[in-house]
Order: sequence, then C-alpha cells, then structure tokens
Amino acid sequence: MKKQIKYFILLVFLAAGFNSCKKDEGEVKPNQAPETAFAIEAINLDGDNRLNSLVKLTWYGSDPDGFVKGYEISLDNINWTYTTSQDSTFRFTINSGSDTADIEVYVRAIDNLDLADPSPDFIRIPVKNTPPKVEFDADLTIPDTAFLVGTTAWSASDLDGLETITNVYLSINGKSWFELNKTKRTISLVPSNSNASDTTNAFIYYDNDQNPNSQQVEGLVVNGMNTLYIKAVDQAGTESKIDTAASFYLKGKQNEILVVSGLGGNAKTIYNNTLNTIGITYDELDLIVNSGLYRPKLWNITFRLQLSFYNKLFFYSNETSFQNSYTNLSALLLEFAAASLQQFANSGGKYFITTNFDHNQNIDGFVGVLPISSVSNKNYGSARLYANDSIVVPFIITPADTIISGTDTTITPADTTRANNLPNLAAQNTTVGVGVYNIDPLDTEVLYTANVVDRRPTIPWPDTKIIASGRRVNGKLNQVYFGMQVWKLYKNPADLETLFDQIFNVEFN
Repeated sequence: MKKQIKYFILLVFLAAGFNSCKKDEGEVKPNQAPETAFAIEAINLDGDNRLNSLVKLTWYGSDPDGFVKGYEISLDNINWTYTTSQDSTFRFTINSGSDTADIEVYVRAIDNLDLADPSPDFIRIPVKNTPPKVEFDADLTIPDTAFLVGTTAWSASDLDGLETITNVYLSINGKSWFELNKTKRTISLVPSNSNASDTTNAFIYYDNDQNPNSQQVEGLVVNGMNTLYIKAVDQAGTESKIDTAASFYLKGKQNEILVVSGLGGNAKTIYNNTLNTIGITYDELDLIVNSGLYRPKLWNITFRLQLSFYNKLFFYSNETSFQNSYTNLSALLLEFAAASLQQFANSGGKYFITTNFDHNQNIDGFVGVLPISSVSNKNYGSARLYANDSIVVPFIITPADTIISGTDTTITPADTTRANNLPNLAAQNTTVGVGVYNIDPLDTEVLYTANVVDRRPTIPWPDTKIIASGRRVNGKLNQVYFGMQVWKLYKNPADLETLFDQIFNVEFN
C-alpha cells in the first residue's frame, strides 16, 4: 500500500513538471547587461600628493548569461573608445597654466551580443604635472678653449613622458632664449662673422648637417669667455631647472692659413720656424697638446666646420693611433680627419699634408682624399733614406716618361726635370724611414722621388720610389702629399724654406 502511494506522488511531480515545461514553451528570456568595475574603487590623493600624468588602470567585467567580449573607455561618458584589453597606461593632458588636474575615467563592458553596461564604472584620477629635466651631455663637453667651433649635446626626460616636452631653449651668456629643434640632440656653434673679435651672432648646426639653421643665436663672444644655458618646457607650461655648461674660451680666426699639428718636439719647431722665416702667418690647431684636449670628439662635425674657415691647410702627423674619448675608437689622426679633408678639398680648399703610416695600413679611407692609389708591394717598413748619401729630388712626368713606379726608377739630379721650381731635399745626419707608394697618373703627378734603399745603402730599393705627389686645378697644385716626415729633410734649411714658399706663396695663390 505504501509503495502505491509513493508511485502516485512521483507521477504527480512529473506531471507538474511536464505541464510547467509546456507553459514556458516559446518564451525567451531577455539578454542581461554585463557588469563592469575598476580594480580599485578610488584614488584618495590630493594636494601635492598626486599621481604623475602617466597612470596605469585595470578593470574587469562579468556577464550573467553570456560573456564579455570587450570594453569601452571614455573621459567624458559620451565619446567611447573600444578595446579588448583589461588594462592600459594613460598619459593625461594637463591644461597649460596649471600643474594639477582631476581626470574622470569611465569604463563599460560589452557582452557577446554587443550590449553595453548601462551603468559604467567611474573613477577620478588626481594627477600632478612633473616638470621636465634637461642637461648638457657630460661626455660631449666643449673644452676650456675651443677653436672656432663649440660642439656639445643635450638630453631631456620627463616622468610624464618625453612626448610632453614641447620646447627646448638655449641661451648663450644669458642672452635671449633660442628655441632648439628638439629632435636634434647635437649642436655646434660657429661665429657668423669669421673675423669677429668680440660679441657676435652664432650659426647653429644640428648633428652633422651641412648647412646651419636659418635662425642665428645671439650672444657668442669670440676671443672671450662663453657660458651656455639650456631649459625645457612641457605641455603644461612647466619649465625645467636651467642647466649650465662649463664656461669656455672661444678662439677666433686670425689668419688665412691653418696649421694642424699632430707632432711636437723638433717637428713642431722646424715647421714653425720655416713658416715664420718665409713670412707665412697662420692659425694653429694643436691636436696633441694637453693630452689631446683640443682634438675633436666628433671629427665629421667639429673639424669639418673648423676647416670651412680656411682655404689653405698644412697638416702634419705620423703613424701613431689615438683613442677618441667620446667614441672610444682608435685611429690615426689622418684617418679621423679624412672625411673632413675630402669635403675641404671638394669645396676648393688647398692642402699640404705630410705624414707616414705603417706599411700594412689600410689606406682605403685615404684613396681619393690623398693623391695616392696604393702603397709599395714590398714592405716599405725597410725603405730608408741615409744622410749624406741619399737625395730627394723633384720629378715631372714628360711624354717620354712611361714608368712612374717599379724597378727602373732610380733617379739622380742629372736626369731629372725640375718640377715647379721645387728644390732638392736631403736628410739631416740621421736615417729616415719613408713611405713609398703608387699614384693614379690620370689625376695625379709625381712631385718627388728619392734614392731609397733597402735598409742598407748597398741594396737598391726594388719597387716604387715615389715619396711625394700632387693634384692640380687650373694648372696649379692644390693638393700636395709627402709620405714621410718632411721636417727630417732639414739638412739644408734654405731648401725646406724654398719648398714651403713655392707651395704656399706660389702654387696655392
């Protein structure tokens, strides 16, 4: 009997359930909106204790009858931006003239049926603008004495983002602020008047630009002390602290000939005495004094601009390598200078260069710059001139001359046609190493060959004996190169004086 009652109750429940299902057939429940919330409820900061304008926010959402496919963000509860992310870093803008702001941010979830949360979550962000920072590059400073050109660099930062820096300004000696191109970090200042001896305007060159900025900077003192100042301004109008560079003396141009010295001692003394004796006045850039303090750190900028003030150059150095304190690269002085020398020559400049380099030196960077095509095939580390036994003689290529290098170039004064009134030269009481080389006869001529020997006077040198060459423009030499130390050819000082006089006072005029 109890068993029958249980079956009856079960049938009643089943029937009720069946009738209920029949009653709900055809009815569809409406889609329910998702819910949204920021990961934090509020940011309770005020006064100076605020966030900077770079803020990261996180949010999440849920949907009771589907799933959240994305979110929309708004700063005004009207205009919305769609994203599938649940976090983002915001860079908020603070109006100019104010250093604080309260930013309102809204977020709403979007479900799989494109229904948006009708009640977006909201958070107020109290932000305070952070002033920018700007400073001169401590590794690219202008030395205490700069020759015609001052090259330096600057860097800037801002916790609110580098993009918030709107202006960077430079002042020379406290004069009016000049707005810099904030995308260019290296600047070179050059007197706009090359003959100025007091306060003048300055051309400003950015990076390695060939031409200066169209606007000039006021306040540069030539042959006097200078101090640079720099400041930055951000989008809120907030200025950085002013950074001050170390003061420097700017040495101006005095003469029309530039001497670039890469040697001291006897070489410097002999060259200076020779130039003074023949009445040549010159400006000098000493690249080795004070441990190379005045060597350019950015040669293709600074040295190029220094050369641009002149059209006559005497450059002497040797095979010693020097390390650039800024780039950490090591090279010969002539290697550092090569690109600038090429532009100097291309611009009509005339040069006399004397140097030597190791026989295994890669000269690819010199070909074109110097009137030289290749070094001797034989290791010219053993090529020698001997005092009282060897002579350096001028040479000129005539139609009958077909050999300009090789084993048949033993030259004596008797069979040499004198070129350009150049003098014979001879070594002092010493043995002189020379760098012999070949030329391209299509654009270069031999100026000097020598009775070079292979270490010992009894063994003739079996290869090229060219030690000096040149190029011409309009019939006159404009490039002269000696592959040795000319100062060592000082047996007869008057001959060396004649050489310099002929080059600078005749050929280069």
